[in-house]
Amino acid sequence: MSCAGLVSAQPTESSDDYICQSISDTQELVRRLTDYDLLREMDQVKDQRIQNLEKEIDLLKRETELKDRIIGIKDMEIQAQKRAFEDMKEVADRAIKLAETSKPKSNWEIFGIIGVAAFVIGLAVGL
Repeated sequence: MSCAGLVSAQPTESSDDYICQSISDTQELVRRLTDYDLLREMDQVKDQRIQNLEKEIDLLKRETELKDRIIGIKDMEIQAQKRAFEDMKEVADRAIKLAETSKPKSNWEIFGIIGVAAFVIGLAVGL
């Protein structure tokens, strides 16, 4: 008996009798179910991509924070070197001034002065 005969022989309350559906309706139902499964898989893949992108964004934010800290540390290091150079320059200037004012006279300078004085005295006495 065909599906049409079964339908007319047995009254049913529901018109959704899956046993007597035509083959094209069944194929359509299978196609829709496979499409639904594929859509679910694609949705899961997209969710995974979104999670990966969110993780990547978090990592990029962290990287940016670390780079900002490194730049801050380098700026502090440059300022410290600049201050140390200025302090070193000031200390060197002081050392030069101290060396010039407290420079001891060498023996040759003393001997030179004594020699000139003796020569002048010798000339004065000889005249």
